[in-house]
Amino acid sequence: MCGITGIYNYSSKEKIDHAALKNMCDIIIHRGPDEGAVFIDQGHHIGLGHRRLSIIDLTTGSQPMSNANESIWIVFNGEIYNYPELKKELIAKGYKFRTTSDTEVIIYLYEEYGESAFYRLNGIFAFAIFDKTKNCLVLARDHFGVKPLYYSFHKGNLLFGSEIKTIISNNSFAREMDFEALNSFLTFRYNPAPQTLFKNIKKLYAGHYLKISLTGEPELKSFWNYSPEINSGISEKEAIAQYQGLLESAVKRQMISDVPVGLLLSGGVDSAVIGHLMQSFSKEKIKTFTIGFAGKGDFNELADARASAKYIGSEHFEVTISQKEYLDFFYKSFYYTEEPIAEMTIPALYYVSKLAASKVKVVLAGQGADEPLAGYKRYFGEQQISKYSQLLNYLPMQSFAKLAPRSERLRRAAYASQFTNEMERFLAIYTIFTPEQKEHLLNKDVKQQTRNVDLELIKRLYDQASGLKDSLAKILFIDTRKTLADNLLLFGDKITMANSLEMRVPFLDVELIKFVETLPSEMKLKGGVHKYIHKTAVKKWLPDEIIYRKKRGFSTPMDTWLQTDFAKEAGDLFNDSNSACRKYFNIEFINEMLNKHQNRKENFQRNIFALLSFEIWHKTFFERNTF
Repeated sequence: MCGITGIYNYSSKEKIDHAALKNMCDIIIHRGPDEGAVFIDQGHHIGLGHRRLSIIDLTTGSQPMSNANESIWIVFNGEIYNYPELKKELIAKGYKFRTTSDTEVIIYLYEEYGESAFYRLNGIFAFAIFDKTKNCLVLARDHFGVKPLYYSFHKGNLLFGSEIKTIISNNSFAREMDFEALNSFLTFRYNPAPQTLFKNIKKLYAGHYLKISLTGEPELKSFWNYSPEINSGISEKEAIAQYQGLLESAVKRQMISDVPVGLLLSGGVDSAVIGHLMQSFSKEKIKTFTIGFAGKGDFNELADARASAKYIGSEHFEVTISQKEYLDFFYKSFYYTEEPIAEMTIPALYYVSKLAASKVKVVLAGQGADEPLAGYKRYFGEQQISKYSQLLNYLPMQSFAKLAPRSERLRRAAYASQFTNEMERFLAIYTIFTPEQKEHLLNKDVKQQTRNVDLELIKRLYDQASGLKDSLAKILFIDTRKTLADNLLLFGDKITMANSLEMRVPFLDVELIKFVETLPSEMKLKGGVHKYIHKTAVKKWLPDEIIYRKKRGFSTPMDTWLQTDFAKEAGDLFNDSNSACRKYFNIEFINEMLNKHQNRKENFQRNIFALLSFEIWHKTFFERNTF
């Protein structure tokens, strides 16, 4: 919906620089082209900035917004889907509303309940609340981290924003590499919260708030201390009925808007069922949007999406892009993602979002079903490794992997099977560059500045999931809050908002996830059927030929490109005398990986793409190149 930013000179007591704050606000105009404003209170050393994409309450929903006596101020990015119910409750308590926006509901809910109110918000949000009475600023990020929020403490001042650009645009911020985060990026191909590769810039954890007051230390807390309990007694019939009802409610809730809402439609079951439900709730034909690549291949799902659109009865739009178009935006994409998230679907999402933004302001998407419902193949791998761990100790898994050197999945399974400790095995499943590969990759100087905190980044969520009885349930819990929040949802927000388009994700509806996480693992992964309860439940609305199509997502032919002309382009970037890869890494090791991949001896697609992403990100933000 919007972009937020701000300065709080809580300790330094410095005067708020109006020009600096306005620049921080204007640099994210793509997030809110409809309106922009700032609020400054020099007496309290606070400045708040807002860019608005008007979706709900088009006339009176301007921000920054305050309560009636102006003791509480807010800048808010997102949507609160259950705000009508919350508003009724607050009116019954005597609160009087001046707008019809969800923003004002947050203000009075906070006024009534304080920070404990945040868990009751069913929506996507990142906001900053300044409370004059308590002399404090509170930053909060939604339960699953659909909306990003960054912050930086520097010399008694706090800078924050929806995007990193707001912080680094401030002249007081010095750009430095965080080597601890660099090590983690090479492991995960993104940085889990609170890390970013910028030293002294942090991501707020999903489901947390950060409270900064004039006295005392900043307070970082979860507003949702939730650990699910498995309902072993629920029958499949009961589970299906409840799931269907909650999914219908989630889609209907997330269609709330004063402007038209469309759908990003892949060829898969998840977006198809959302589309079917959207159409059932809409009097007009909904608009659906799909992307494909020129040429034929397993990566192209245009035909599948067309078939789904025909079944849904939507007004369908599609765009086909070439390798050149993909790569043109790939180089530019890091300005928007701001972190070197090494996901190959990012340029595809940009082009389909651009198409959608020409027709609508809001889209729903199928993102968020795979993690809580065991949609990925790695979950079957973890289930089997956990089940047969003793037997696997006697099998030469590494030797098996060498028999199929192009099978990255088998290589990663062989690596993960070595670990009997559950948390270490989860880390192995996520790992892109193994510790052994890092030994060859990292320069001596970088190694000396690096501390490995990868297990620590998992431990917080692993401990929260400790009450779950099997490893599959635990890794699904972790992925729903880590892999989604700081990887898929992060770039989903940044890239759609680059086109002034808001993306909503019904599968991450709070009430739906709370139910899904109580279901036994065998209802999520049954035999070889991933997302079993989901696929069984949606038979109420979709035919089998849509439900059981091969999963592709917005895939790309990157593996093929890295065996042909793009391999030379990548090699030239790596080997440039001023490259970041030369500065931090062993270039001979990188060239060896590239050569083996190009000649089909091994599959290093993900490793090479991660290094490419880092190289271009570094050029964008540290060398300040414009692509």
